[in-house]
Amino acid sequence: MLLPDLERKLLRILVNYPAHRRKMPTMHLIEHMIGRTRAETIQGLQSLESKGYIFLQDENTTQSIVVMKDSQDVPQQANEQFSGLDYWMFY
Repeated sequence: MLLPDLERKLLRILVNYPAHRRKMPTMHLIEHMIGRTRAETIQGLQSLESKGYIFLQDENTTQSIVVMKDSQDVPQQANEQFSGLDYWMFY
């Protein structure tokens, strides 16, 4: 399932930023990174929560956001005729 642009950007930030900085970005920083208003950012976060990608423990702060699943956790449509071993033999 493909996410809309806003939600995809938000999820990428929420997954990648804490990996490098050890904390969630502030709301102001998220707004700056995605180039959207606070209202659009909050709407995107609520949409991600309703789809089960994140969990907002406290809606007043971004520090309480828990990422439940990454968009890459969703299995991709694979070509069924090739197995993992076939990759090494045919490519």
